[in-house]
Amino acid sequence: NNRRSAQFFAELFGALYRRCEAISPAHKFRFKNKLFSLDATTIKLCLSAFPWASFRKNRGGIKLHTLLDHDGYIPAFVRVTNARSHEAKLAKTLRLPKGSIVVFDKGYVSYPWFAMLIASGVHFVTRLKKNASYKVIERRPVNKKQGVTSDQIISIATRSGE
Repeated sequence: NNRRSAQFFAELFGALYRRCEAISPAHKFRFKNKLFSLDATTIKLCLSAFPWASFRKNRGGIKLHTLLDHDGYIPAFVRVTNARSHEAKLAKTLRLPKGSIVVFDKGYVSYPWFAMLIASGVHFVTRLKKNASYKVIERRPVNKKQGVTSDQIISIATRSGE
């Protein structure tokens, strides 16, 4: 496998995805929009066994980025990168279907990417960082007993302060 190109594995993933997609169960959500979850995890590796995966002084690692398609609960996208790569950089390369919803954590906060999503007609749900600058447009009622602390429609301030 060391001599195979990365394209071989990308095409293999695509073929397996199409096969799994055809037999995977449908989601049971109450809305019709396509739902995705985006996340990444760092996998620690022994640096002496994987010298190409340099991460920390004495540790190796890779980062696994996954976009989970909730129609069937199968990954629609998987990419392995250097452990130091930032999630938001990779997120900008994704092309999601218009009208879909993508859910991600604070590691993906990137205002230019948010603008790209909005321009593409993609909805998103995330938690903002503490220092985020925004204006609340609408507050929606929540049941705090279910663990939801707030539900708001916001406008994110641009770098120029708008």
